[in-house]
Amino acid sequence: MTWVGLDLHKRYITACALDEAGVVVAEHRRLPADDVTLLGWLAALPGPVTVAMEATLYWAWLHARLTAAGFAAVAAHPYQVKLIWQARAKTDPIDARKLAELLRVKLLPTIWVPDADVLARRKLLRGRAYLVRMRTRMKNRIHGYLTAENCRCLVTDLYGKAGRAWLGAVVLPEISRVHVDLLLELVDALDLRIKRLDQRIRKTVAQDAAAERLQTVPGIGPFGALLLLAEIGRIDRFATSHHLAAYAGLVPSTRSSGDKTSHGTVDGAGSPWLKWVLIEIVQTLKLAPGPIGVQYQKLLRSKGKAKATVAAARKLCCYLYGMLKEAWTYEEWLQQHEELGVRPEHALVSVG
Repeated sequence: MTWVGLDLHKRYITACALDEAGVVVAEHRRLPADDVTLLGWLAALPGPVTVAMEATLYWAWLHARLTAAGFAAVAAHPYQVKLIWQARAKTDPIDARKLAELLRVKLLPTIWVPDADVLARRKLLRGRAYLVRMRTRMKNRIHGYLTAENCRCLVTDLYGKAGRAWLGAVVLPEISRVHVDLLLELVDALDLRIKRLDQRIRKTVAQDAAAERLQTVPGIGPFGALLLLAEIGRIDRFATSHHLAAYAGLVPSTRSSGDKTSHGTVDGAGSPWLKWVLIEIVQTLKLAPGPIGVQYQKLLRSKGKAKATVAAARKLCCYLYGMLKEAWTYEEWLQQHEELGVRPEHALVSVG
C-alpha cells in the first residue's frame, strides 16, 4: 500500500509517497499541474495507491481525474489539517509529506466530495448568486450618484418602468449622467443573463421532487430550494438535524473550563452558501405567523436582531432536515411537530 500526499499550486504539484512503514518511496517537488504527468508518476508507484490533497484550487477537477483513472482519492479540510499538524518549518515537500503521513495513520480530516451533478448545480446556483450580487452593487452605485445630487425618486421601484423613465429624465451633472447610463446598461445586460440562468433553474426544479417539497415552505422559491439541495447534498450524511445546523454554521461556539462556560459567535467553518440562503429565507419567515416567526419574536428583545435571526435560521434548518429525511411537505411537517394554529396563513415573498 502506498500513501501519497499532493500539495497543490497553480503551476505545479509537490508530491510525496510513503510506504506502510512511513518511509518515503518517491518524491517530486515540481510536477506539472496536469493530469497526464501526474497519473504517469502515480502509475509507477507500488500499488494500491491512495492519494490525499487539501480542498483548495483545482482539487475537485483533480479528484475526478484520479477517481476516473482508478486511484483512491480523498480531499482534506485545510483548516483542520493545519490544527492537527503544526510545524515550525513549512515548505512544499513538508506539506506533501504531512498529508501522506496523516493519511497513512488514518488521522486525515477528510471532507465529503459531491458527485458531478451536485458540483454542476453548485456552479450554476453560485454563479447566479454572484451575478445578482454584481447587479446589486451597480444599483447601489446608481443610488449613490442620485443621493450625492439630492435627487429623490417618488416611485417605489427605481428600476421598474416608471422608475426607469424617471432615471432617464432626471437632471444630473454631465459625468454623473455618463456613469448612471453606463451602469444602467450593465444592469440590463446582467438582467438578461440572470433570466437565462433562471430558465435553467426552473427546468431543473420541475424534475426534482425534493425541490418541489421544499417550495411548500413560505419564503423558498425555485432558486432557494435548489441551492439548499445542492449545498446539503445527501441528507443521510448528517446523523441529526443538529449536525446539519453545525454544517450550516448556525451553532455557537462553546468554551468550558472548570465552573466557567462561555458561548461565542457561530462557527464559520461550515457552508457559507447554506448559511446565507437560510438567513435570506428567514428574513421572510421571521415577521410572519408561524413557528419561525414565534422563535424570532421570542428572542428579539433579549438577544437582539442578529442573534434572533440566526436562532430562527437554525430552527428552520432543523425543520428542513426533517422534511428531507421523511420526504414531507411543510404542511405535513407542521401536522407532525407543530400546532396548526401558528402556521403561516398568507402568501409570502419567496427567495429566488
